[in-house]
Amino acid sequence: MFEKRLQEIDARLTELRAKLESDEELDLEAVEKEIDELVSEREKIAKRLNVAAAIQTGAYQARTVDSTRRETAVEQRALDPHDTLEYRQAFMRYVTRGERSDILEFRQDEMTLPSDIGAVIPTTIINRIVERMEETGRIWSRVTKTNFRGGVEIPVADAKPVATWVAAGQMADKQKKQVTGKITFSYHKLQVRVSVELVASVVALPIFEQNVADNVAEAMVKAIEQAIISGSGTGQPLGIVNHTNIPTEQVVEVTAEEFGQYQTWPELFRKMPRSYRNGMVLVMNDADFGKYIEGMTDANGQPVARVNYGLNGTIEERFLGREVIAVEDLLPSIDDAAEGDVVAILFNPADYMVNSNLQVTYRRYFNEETDEWVHKATMIADGKLADPYGVVLIKKAGE
Repeated sequence: MFEKRLQEIDARLTELRAKLESDEELDLEAVEKEIDELVSEREKIAKRLNVAAAIQTGAYQARTVDSTRRETAVEQRALDPHDTLEYRQAFMRYVTRGERSDILEFRQDEMTLPSDIGAVIPTTIINRIVERMEETGRIWSRVTKTNFRGGVEIPVADAKPVATWVAAGQMADKQKKQVTGKITFSYHKLQVRVSVELVASVVALPIFEQNVADNVAEAMVKAIEQAIISGSGTGQPLGIVNHTNIPTEQVVEVTAEEFGQYQTWPELFRKMPRSYRNGMVLVMNDADFGKYIEGMTDANGQPVARVNYGLNGTIEERFLGREVIAVEDLLPSIDDAAEGDVVAILFNPADYMVNSNLQVTYRRYFNEETDEWVHKATMIADGKLADPYGVVLIKKAGE
């Protein structure tokens, strides 16, 4: 009963949102009142379900009255209905055995097909996925995260007002802020599918949750970082190497021989405008960093990269005072790259924007062809470079 009513409330809220975003004339006060009533009713239902779950598990404690006759609430309640022990256990049973429960919340997919219904992942797993992504992704953790509605145009200006000295009694000329570009985010689906063998043998709830989080986080962060660097922009974010508005003087070609010479790199670093150098990092293939940067020698055969080692002998991945992010497969090695391929990037990761609400939906279905249960997680996201003037692309030149 409650499950059906929650679905009706969600459907009505979705309908009202669509009307608000359309050009249809509405009585805003009436719509706002209806939304408040629906949200209030939904909170009351969730509250009842939490209390019922607490009674069933024995976690509910009655109110006590202290010596001043004032009631003190010691009832254990979870503020988030998706983070209760009851909900998480029900979710685990749904994933591992396909058992449905009245307390599980379900959402219809974008395709609105009756068979495509997914369960909302408990908040605990969502939080762990986000935390793991921050810990794992060296590029992901540095980019700018936004939460704009898809299709909204975000203005970009490339000129800043200039202050001028004026004599007494005079006024500076008015300067108009020129908007010269825009960024528009779309809706792209990032999806991970995990076969049932990865979780079927796990029976403890915390281990099950961590198993799902680890698999989803590792796959998603790898796909997001790949898109940030080299995404095509079709069905996925547009990667830095594929942006066409980077200034031509900041796109440089070097040969493999020049790549390993010290005098090449100060010139490459100077291609970055000075005002953009704060926070700048160098992204390159790990094999190139080991061979050409750490293995770089002077005229006497002494390693130039010795300055990368601290007094305690630990290795710091830095070059010319800048942090180096050595990646394995996001960029090709200059030895393996084709002519014209980007082999290294100088940029400030904060200038790249990833737009997503970080909500991961989950669905479990049976694959008849392979006779296995498949667990599918999906996130909607997009990404674009906000400021092309803070990027230097280093490409492989012909020999």
